[in-house]
Amino acid sequence: MANDIEIYTKKENKSIGIKMNVQDIVEKIENQEGYFPEEIDPINIESKTGTIIVLRDIKRRVQSSISDNLKKRISRRFDIFSNDFKVVVNDERVTIEDRGYFYKLEFATQYGQEYGDCLSHLKQNKLHNRDEAANKYGVGVSGWIGLVKESGGLQDGEDNLNKISILSRGKVALEDVLDLYRDGGLYTKYLIGEIRADFLDVSDKEDIATSSRQNFIQNDERFIKLKEFINDELRYIKGERFKYKEEDGINKAKEIPVIKEWFKSLKGDAKQSAKKLFGKINTISIDDERQRKTLYKQGVLAFEGLQHKDKLSQLDRLNDDNFEKALEIFSELDDIEASWYYQITTGRLEIIRKLQKHVKDNALEKVIQQYIYEHLWLLDPSWERATETPSIEQSVRTAFDNVSNDLTEDEKNARIDIRYRKTSGKHIIIELKRPEVIPKQGDILEQVKKYKKALKKQLEENGEVGEIEVICLVGHGLHGWDEAAEKQVEERALSVQNITVITYKKLVSDAEKSYKDYLDKDQKKGRISQLLKSIEDFK
Repeated sequence: MANDIEIYTKKENKSIGIKMNVQDIVEKIENQEGYFPEEIDPINIESKTGTIIVLRDIKRRVQSSISDNLKKRISRRFDIFSNDFKVVVNDERVTIEDRGYFYKLEFATQYGQEYGDCLSHLKQNKLHNRDEAANKYGVGVSGWIGLVKESGGLQDGEDNLNKISILSRGKVALEDVLDLYRDGGLYTKYLIGEIRADFLDVSDKEDIATSSRQNFIQNDERFIKLKEFINDELRYIKGERFKYKEEDGINKAKEIPVIKEWFKSLKGDAKQSAKKLFGKINTISIDDERQRKTLYKQGVLAFEGLQHKDKLSQLDRLNDDNFEKALEIFSELDDIEASWYYQITTGRLEIIRKLQKHVKDNALEKVIQQYIYEHLWLLDPSWERATETPSIEQSVRTAFDNVSNDLTEDEKNARIDIRYRKTSGKHIIIELKRPEVIPKQGDILEQVKKYKKALKKQLEENGEVGEIEVICLVGHGLHGWDEAAEKQVEERALSVQNITVITYKKLVSDAEKSYKDYLDKDQKKGRISQLLKSIEDFK
């Protein structure tokens, strides 16, 4: 830590001072000589007995961290602070609060009262006193074990606080006892604690500390009892956390005003079921609040879905005199179905926005290949799902491969892939051109003609009928399309052949506009859709 160390000590009014220099020590070791500290004049120590250590010429890496970290590190390493024993850094006294993690706790179990002030900010229902557990095994421990709200809160710079330290005789004796357990539950990622166990280091019994003084002989009876105590407490804390999170779940959900109003509208068993659902959601370990809001939305949709079934059963019980009630039920069914489509639409918009990012990042080839064939709605919202018979798909694929073998090397290198899909009664050929390639209209017509001929032959052999449409995805349009008039003429000519040429960017922007328009206009009147949107927008 430092190059010069001075030690002044006093006992029974006799004082002495010595000085040690790191470089002198190193030289003596290299020369295989003995080293003797330099005796210096003692300084005045006011108490009858005491020791002062002075570090001088502090090394740069230590010096840079003193103001911010030294108090914290001393506080976390030792457990000796009292009116009788003071530690001061730069005229500031080190206290237990300098450990800097008590405020992170959401829930804690306390053994003994020594940490009362530090844990006092916790509400009583979040702080459990377990003095009886501390004496169950006859070992006499004190301290606390707590859980933080977010696992990320246990990362403090380079320090990982996700551990339960064992302190003995005023200092850390075992850095982390959690390493000795195999509980893989998610809740363990939120654990932090300090257990005082002075009985592990008593003068009248065998010393069970290892030579490093940072661990214990683990088959010793005292250490086994400590492990049993901690094991039982971890099980207790796991159960209590679950109960607390479940009870607190509805209160947390109701922090979002629209959920609070929605919950008030529920009746009887539905209200109790919703309470349990939000409790379960609260027990899930989530660091990202956006994920929690997604779970809330899915929970609301699930309840509305159950009501959807109830509405259908109500229709069975209606008679001719219940015309107005029937209209009311139909309206509510429409509302629920609209909310489902709202979820589909928002999900698709999310995919589109990811595609937009990849377009900007010039990662088009792999991304478009990954999405386009399984998400034909990007090309046309009416193409919900592609449907094709596997045998036809295979035969068409083979036919396309044969056509590709007849292409020139330049033609082969100009495209990424070509596929066939059937949707909405149409047979679709999709050809992906490489983004950097700018093909000519004549080239497109010539190649497409070959593929259409191959597809038509396979369809006839399989007894299939229907219109064949071709879509060519390109990077920057066709050659000469920078002239608007020429582009218009060529687009009309391609259209006659049922061929559409579209750029990757236009594909993404058109798809976004199509779905965003739906969200902005048609969904404003849906009760559930508005509820879901309000949950999403809540800050």
